[in-house]
Order: sequence, then structure tokens, then C-alpha cells
Amino acid sequence: MKTSLLFFALALVGPLFQAISQELPQISVEGQSEIQVMPDQALLTVMLRATAMETAKATAELNKKAEEVTAALENSGLRGYELTAENYYVNVNRVYVKGSSRDSGYVASQTLKILVRDTGEKLLSIVQVLHGSTDLEFQIAYQLSAEKKKRYGEELVKLAIADARVKGEAIATALDINEIVVHRVSYQGGQSFDPVVYRAKGMRMEAADAAVPPTLQPGEQTLSERVHIIYTFAQKAPR
Repeated sequence: MKTSLLFFALALVGPLFQAISQELPQISVEGQSEIQVMPDQALLTVMLRATAMETAKATAELNKKAEEVTAALENSGLRGYELTAENYYVNVNRVYVKGSSRDSGYVASQTLKILVRDTGEKLLSIVQVLHGSTDLEFQIAYQLSAEKKKRYGEELVKLAIADARVKGEAIATALDINEIVVHRVSYQGGQSFDPVVYRAKGMRMEAADAAVPPTLQPGEQTLSERVHIIYTFAQKAPR
């Protein structure tokens, strides 16, 4: 009977001790970091289209355009790019005029993607090659490479933690607290680098167009990070 009462008493007192132990004195701070970065690569998305009254002719014309772009890049002697083809479609060419529609042959379309690991002269040279190729439309998206994303991500986290440490120590000093200890760290993950896309009217090129290629000047983008840290400290004994 006494043993049962003892277990019952411990069952009641246990949660109380646990609640008291969890009520640790805390200093909660948020560390922030921010850096300016420049993209180190660019993705050119080339949109090809061909229209004909028969699917075979539309497909043949589209293949011809894709081969012209590929040949122009290969013959340029440029290196350091990756060319991939995707999203090949053949659909009915439906024309809408004054609220009504009619079918007029077929339209074949395909997307070519050119990844250029450079944002300077090499990228400009490839754009000039596209200018001299068949009629096409393309856009440029400036990006960060996987290596740069990893490096910048690590740097941002370290800077945010350092900022949190400075804030925590400043608060402790102001409150005359001798030492603080990390109790909990909350980290949600970094912000991504949003690609900067250029798709101007001047980037729709035709074979007979003698327009000068657009000036390519990627701008800086801000990357930021946040880390939430909770510090604990020993309370001074009352005098």
C-alpha cells in the first residue's frame, strides 16, 4: 500500500519538476545576413515553331530549324555550353478571327535550352550566333550555378549565426549576465536565387534582321538568411 502511494505521489510531483526544469531563463534572438551576388551562368531558352498544312511538312520544317541552330553553334567553334531539346509538340493550328475559329493546318513546336557557364563574352557570342540563325524567339535567364549556390548558402548561414551571437552577447552584457549557452537553433532554409529573365521584343530574330544584339548586363541580386537562436543562462542567486 505504501509503495502504491509513493508511486502515486511521484506521478503527481514528476510533471511539476519537469515543468519547473523547462522554465529556463532564455534570451531569444534572430540572426540575419545579406550579401550581393552576381550570376555566373545563363540559360537561353529557344522557342522554335513551324506551320504547314500537313503534319509531316510541319515536322520537317521544325527539324530543319533545330538543325540550323545546332549547326550554327557547332560551326562557331564555341565551347562551354550544353544544348538540350525538349517539349516537342504537333497540334492543330487553330486560327481565331473576330470571335470565330477555323483550323488551318498544323503547328509543330520545340524548345531548345542552351546552358552557358559564362555571363560575359561567351554568352554574347552565342547570342550573336542565334541572331544569324533561322527565325526564332529566345529568352535569357541569368542563374547561379549549383557550386555558387552551395558556397553562398554556407556563407549566409555562418554570417547569420555570427549576427545572432553578437546580439545575444550584447543583451547579456547589458543585463549583467556572465555567460550564455545555446539552447535551441531554428533554421528554415535559405532563400533561392530567382533567375533574372530577359525577353524583350528585340530578342525575336529573323534571318534577314540586321539588328545589333542587345547589350547583356546582368545585375546584382540580394540573398538573405535568417537563423533563430535561443540562449539560456544561469540565474543569479538572490541576495
